[in-house]
Amino acid sequence: AALHRYTLDTQVVAPYDYSKAIEVAIKEFAPDKLIILGPGATLGGATAQVLIKHLWHKLQNKQDFIQQQQQEPLLLAMGLEGQRQGVTG
Repeated sequence: AALHRYTLDTQVVAPYDYSKAIEVAIKEFAPDKLIILGPGATLGGATAQVLIKHLWHKLQNKQDFIQQQQQEPLLLAMGLEGQRQGVTG
């Protein structure tokens, strides 16, 4: 009953703190890169903002993020063909 309630009620109607999830991921697991599964790359901007807020890999602003993505992407989106190659090799 508890699993049913959580799956079909809590997960559907309760707010999810995406920013906190990204913060915990980068602080607890210290990944070299983050992967957005998709579809597309719609969470890319929101994720980038959180990474900048926490100075991840010394990112201080949007320009730093853009420059880093052009040189050696830290954020990969499976929904983008060019970035998917970086994940699947």
